[in-house]
Amino acid sequence: MAKALNDDPVYVAVSQDVVESKSTLLWALRTLRVKKLHLLHVHQLISMTPSSTGLEQSEIHAIQESEQASISESLLKYHDICIDEGVIEQDVDMSYLSANNVGEWIVELICQNNIKKLILGATADSHYSEGMTHITSTIAEYVIRHAPDCCKIWLVCNGNNIQTREGRFELAGSSYSYSESSSSLHSLDSALIPYEAAGRAERVSEPHPLSSSEERSASGVETMYYEEQRRILEIEELKREKEQRDKMRCEREETLSSSFGVTQKLYSEEVIRRREAEVELNRAKAEIEDMKRVQKEHEEQHYTDCRLLELIQKERDEAIKTCEELLIHLNLDKAVSSSHSPSSPLQWSLSDEPPQCFLCPISKEIMHNPHVAADGHTYEAEEFKRWLRHGGEKSPMTNLLLENDNLTPNLVLRSAIRDWVQRHPYFYDSS
Repeated sequence: MAKALNDDPVYVAVSQDVVESKSTLLWALRTLRVKKLHLLHVHQLISMTPSSTGLEQSEIHAIQESEQASISESLLKYHDICIDEGVIEQDVDMSYLSANNVGEWIVELICQNNIKKLILGATADSHYSEGMTHITSTIAEYVIRHAPDCCKIWLVCNGNNIQTREGRFELAGSSYSYSESSSSLHSLDSALIPYEAAGRAERVSEPHPLSSSEERSASGVETMYYEEQRRILEIEELKREKEQRDKMRCEREETLSSSFGVTQKLYSEEVIRRREAEVELNRAKAEIEDMKRVQKEHEEQHYTDCRLLELIQKERDEAIKTCEELLIHLNLDKAVSSSHSPSSPLQWSLSDEPPQCFLCPISKEIMHNPHVAADGHTYEAEEFKRWLRHGGEKSPMTNLLLENDNLTPNLVLRSAIRDWVQRHPYFYDSS
C-alpha cells in the first residue's frame, strides 16, 4: 500500500493567477518527491445572458473564449515552472473544468479519479503570517470537510505548509458511496472543458463497482473509451500547439538576434564616439595646462617687473634725497659766507631767509619734525596728519592719490634745519 501511495500522482489545485499559486506549486515540487504531477484548475462559472448583461451573444462568446485563452496561458506557465524544476515533461498533466461551485467539483473529482494526494492553497499569500493555522479559503475549508478520507490533503500558503489532513486508507472505501459518485459522473463529464494546450490529463480511475451487473460494467467501459478518445485528441492538439510555440520561439530568437546585432552596432558606434570625445578632452586639458603655464610665466615676469620698478623708485628717492642734501649744504655754505661780511640789519633779514626745502609745503613755515610722505615730499609731521584728518587723500604737492599714510622721519633735513636755526638765532625774533 505504501508503494502504491508513493506512485500515486500528486494533484495541485492552481488558480488562474500564476503569481498567487506559484508558491504553492513550488512547495509541492521542492518538498514532495513528485513522480507524476497533475495540474488542476476549476474555473468559477459566471452566468452571462444577453438579458442580464445587455451584451450580444457573440460578445458573450468572445468573453468566454478570452477567459479560456487566459486559463490556457496560465496552465502553460505552470507547466514551464514544473519543467524548470526538473520534472519530466511526460510526467506533467494538466486539465481544467468549469463549475458553479468550485469546492463541490474538486470533491467530485477526488471521488471520481480516486485522488490520493491533493495540494490546495489555504489562503492568499498576502494574508500569510508566521505560525498561522487558520484557513480563510472557503474552498479549502469545504474540501477538507467533505473530501473522502482516503485523500491526503496539504494546505499551503506563501510556500509554507499550514495544515495537513492525513488520509485513512480503509478497505471499506471513502465516506462517499459509489452511487453518489456515479450519479455525478455524467454531469462532471459534460462540464469538463478539454484543454487544447494542456497535453496529457490524468487517467480517470473508476471507483470499485458496487455490484457485478453487466450493464454497469459496460457503461463504465464505454465511458473510459470515450474519455480515452478525447484525451488522444487533446494530445494531438497539444503537439500542434507545441510545434506552433516552437516556431514562435524560433521567430522570437531570430528577432532578438537581429536586435542584438543592431544593438551591438550602436554600442560600437557609441564606443568610437566616446573615444573621440576622450581624445578631444585630453587635447583640451593639454591646452589648458599650456595656458596655465604661460599665465604663470607672465605672473612671474610681472612680479619681477614690479620688484624692478620698486628698486628703481627707491633709487630715485635716494637720488632725490641726495640732491636735497647737496642743496642744503650749498645753501648753508652761502649762508656762512654771507654771515662774515658786514651788513645792515635789513640786509641780514633779507639774506637770512630759510631755504625753501626747510619750509613745510602745507603751513609754509619752517619744519621742526620733518617727515617724508608716500609721494616722496617732506612735510611737517603734525601738519600732514592734520591734512589726512581733514579728508586729504591726495598729495598736497602732486594732487595724486597717496598709496599709503605712512610717514618716515627725514633725519638729515631735521639736522640741517637745526644747524641753520643755531646759526640764525635772531630769525624768530626778526619774524
